[in-house]
Amino acid sequence: MKLRSRFVARMNRGMGASLGGAILLTAVAGLLIAPTANSAGSGPYRPSDAVKFEEIEGTKLKRVILTERAAERLGIKVGEISEEVVIRTQMLGGKVVMPVEYQTEALVAEAGTFSGFATAVPSPPALVSKAEPDPEKDWIMTTLSKGEWERMRQDAPVRIFPLATRDGKAIEARPAGMPPYSDPKRTMLRAYYVVDGKDHGLQLHERVRIEAKLTDSDEKRMVAPYAAVHYDGAGKAWAYVETAPFTYERKPLDIERIEGDWAVLRDGPPIGTRVVTTGASLLYGAEVIYKR
Repeated sequence: MKLRSRFVARMNRGMGASLGGAILLTAVAGLLIAPTANSAGSGPYRPSDAVKFEEIEGTKLKRVILTERAAERLGIKVGEISEEVVIRTQMLGGKVVMPVEYQTEALVAEAGTFSGFATAVPSPPALVSKAEPDPEKDWIMTTLSKGEWERMRQDAPVRIFPLATRDGKAIEARPAGMPPYSDPKRTMLRAYYVVDGKDHGLQLHERVRIEAKLTDSDEKRMVAPYAAVHYDGAGKAWAYVETAPFTYERKPLDIERIEGDWAVLRDGPPIGTRVVTTGASLLYGAEVIYKR
């Protein structure tokens, strides 16, 4: 029974892949094959001149050349490879807390190195909560790892959001002007931000979300519209480049990450290259599946 079930599952997966390819082939064929009319107004279908293919020297790829009418029927639209400031952020958990300050505790006796006598040295500063709320601002604490802290823009403001289950808008908070507290008993750090004013409706011990910018947020990066990214059957990323009017070639993309509507690239076609943002899957069907 188990053997039969595995066989049926494999067969269903194969049928699913075949069905997907058949649907794409049907769509491409329907758009690019024209009927040959006879005297009765109907007749067999023949390949049209709507699409042509050229071998691309040194590759196994084909250049797809459409007529203007075919490009319209396929709904081809294009964007560009460009340079953009892609803001990177990370979300952290936070909590409204009492104001805090560092206090140096009393001197601690320690054995001297050479004399053998005890010498007095200050102990590390301790983080202490104040007894009264700050009348002019609210304090926000976040707990994060050392790696997260090092990736952040430590001098930049953050945005405070209510939890997803609560209503409210984003509030800007600035660094409290103190280094993060490292608890010797734990591996995490505690960093503090302040929200100026007391009219934001924050309540003591309220849980919030914190959006912090990362260190490379102000750098321009080479990006492609994410709509231009097409993945082949092996999972490799490509984009169809418009090399001439209605002429398209498939070029590889080395994607670092996806940020919203952008694919941030390590490598790819040069800045300013026009890439297909709508119709790439149909071009792929024409190049790889459609034969004539």
